Amino acid sequence: MYARIFRPRWLAHDAALPLLIFAGALGVRLIDLGRRPFWLDEVFTLQRASLPRDALVHDSFINHHMPSFFLLLHALVPLGNPQFWLRAPSAAFGALAVTLVYLIGKEISGRGAGLVAALVLGLSPTALAFSQEARSYTMEMSLILVALLGVAKLAMDIPAASRRFFAPGAARWAWALFALGSAAALDVLGDGWPWVITANLIGAVLVWQSPSRRQLIRNFLAADAVILALSAPFYIVMTMTQDTGFVSSVMWIPPLSVSRVWYDVASIYLMRVADSVTFRLMDVSTPTAVMWLIDAGLIAAVALGAWVLRRRPALLASIGLSFAVLPLCLLVVSIWRPVLLPRYILWSAAPFAILAGIGASYILNTMRPGRRVLALTVITALLALNLAPYYRAETKPRWDLAAQMLAHEMAPGDVLYLTDLGALPILRMYLPPGTQAIVLSDSDGDIAHARQAQLAGKRVWAVIGHAGQGPNTDSEINAAYTRLAPLGTPAEFEMAGNRIYINMFNASSHGTAVNCVVPPLSEPVTVLPNSPCG
Repeated sequence: MYARIFRPRWLAHDAALPLLIFAGALGVRLIDLGRRPFWLDEVFTLQRASLPRDALVHDSFINHHMPSFFLLLHALVPLGNPQFWLRAPSAAFGALAVTLVYLIGKEISGRGAGLVAALVLGLSPTALAFSQEARSYTMEMSLILVALLGVAKLAMDIPAASRRFFAPGAARWAWALFALGSAAALDVLGDGWPWVITANLIGAVLVWQSPSRRQLIRNFLAADAVILALSAPFYIVMTMTQDTGFVSSVMWIPPLSVSRVWYDVASIYLMRVADSVTFRLMDVSTPTAVMWLIDAGLIAAVALGAWVLRRRPALLASIGLSFAVLPLCLLVVSIWRPVLLPRYILWSAAPFAILAGIGASYILNTMRPGRRVLALTVITALLALNLAPYYRAETKPRWDLAAQMLAHEMAPGDVLYLTDLGALPILRMYLPPGTQAIVLSDSDGDIAHARQAQLAGKRVWAVIGHAGQGPNTDSEINAAYTRLAPLGTPAEFEMAGNRIYINMFNASSHGTAVNCVVPPLSEPVTVLPNSPCG
């Protein structure tokens, strides 16, 4: 039925629709790809990708990263315009993930399930945001989906999966997809290890249903051996190279809270536009009723999808565990050591979308052809309406604007005080040629030093704003202004975007405390010259 409704003659070839989905998803991801400025993690990506290959590999390992993604970007650095070219692979892998979601949904429950699943992931604001970031998360997700496609094929034909690899009718290609996709994901990012654990839990369900349990166990052990052989050596080298353990690299993550959990769930699964730098959902123009309608529809579709698969327990385990195990495990671990972040659970959004597609297609299949097309059109329109504000939102701090302002206004001898010294590498990237010596010649992060410079007759430019991830709340900004109290009252105040506060303090011989009332971050802020705190 779907072939007659959704596939015109020019789409007769089986590869045509997946290629069309890939092209559409890529087009969505290429819009304004180079417009948003780099934030701290992306600047680190640029720095690492710009190193000679040997130094790149070493720098990756000592910072708990696999070098593969950065080696890919290394070839793109000479093309210039890093905001576009270093993000282009993420956009391509994000589009590939959407295509793989379609293929898995189609394999399990038909073309309608695949189409809806592709729409959910393809038009997800957070999936789009990671597809427009020079980091390796969409690459990892697409490779895990290759492995999940193999697992789904195994679950659909357990007798074939239980044969010897070279026996007639054996699921050789499915095993290859699982083993090679899993190994490749681990060779990109260590975040793929929970997938391997999840896949083996799925394997336990498949073994339980297998007519030849011993052989299926041997097959899974062989696949695990391939995964370890292709990935473990790199992790051994990483362990031998780095000075500090993994735990120390996540010490900065703030403690778990109800609002943090809601932020993670809403951004990854419920299609909300999120600010991945400050851990908050953004106030956007999408009507609240539309957002709640999408939330309710997604939750209902996922629940219905699980119900549809209830009589196919192997497939339900394959998709359901792929969705649920990762966030639940990280949630439990976060009680002791906070690790729950959207980027760590990103790939679980794909099986969530597949379940939603299966549930939605169950309802679509009960409709007449004309109404089915209308329903798909409405779904697409709602998801597109929800996505549109993402392109207008300031999802990353505007250190590019801050650099331009400081370059234009600072004079030789001025002092720069940053509340977050992580901004230094970003400013170096965006400062116009010839201005670094002026802006960064004295950029110590010590307020006592800034006060001494002020007493010595120098102007001080104090910049409040996060370079990396942090809450950036009103109370935090007020606390930053309290620390600036020894400098007195700012002679000038302006903002770079909506979250970077630039204050200029004239030379003086005394300082008085300032009681600052900062505008709510959810409201747009305009430049307010000659205001003490805005």
